[in-house]
Amino acid sequence: MLPIRTATPADARALTELRRVMHDDIDGPHPTDWMQACEEMTRVRLSIDPSFHAYVVEDEGKVVAGITGEIRPRFPTPGSPQTIAGYGIAMCILPEYRRRGIGGTLVHHMTERFMALGCARMSVFVAPMAVGLYRELGFEELDDAIKPMNRFAGRPVPPNRYTAAATAS
Repeated sequence: MLPIRTATPADARALTELRRVMHDDIDGPHPTDWMQACEEMTRVRLSIDPSFHAYVVEDEGKVVAGITGEIRPRFPTPGSPQTIAGYGIAMCILPEYRRRGIGGTLVHHMTERFMALGCARMSVFVAPMAVGLYRELGFEELDDAIKPMNRFAGRPVPPNRYTAAATAS
């Protein structure tokens, strides 16, 4: 197994390239107009944000895999009184390094780190190709859990009873 190390701001470009590979593998290819902003955000967060964690794997000086995540405060709920949780942001491995145990080792490393810092759980959004890996590592799909939904700026909202009422006023 190749060694894991904590990422530094100097790894921002490599981590961004890995994110591009990840997104392209899921449903790409995609334009690259987002990459400069992503690299800068990664560099800044690695420099000054103690809630942001990233680890990389190198082979002969080249970053071949990485994982990013963050620890966030959360509101307690019935049955889940914890006030801190870990969230996986992205995990990617260059295609030629896959199926060597690197992904599982990275996820395990970050999960253990987050638990040591007081997280009672770690949540991730998982690409279909990685569901089995996360299950093997003890992650569970909660069928009764609240489902993530997104609304994006600039995309039209279909007519509905709420928008109709707002435009009538």
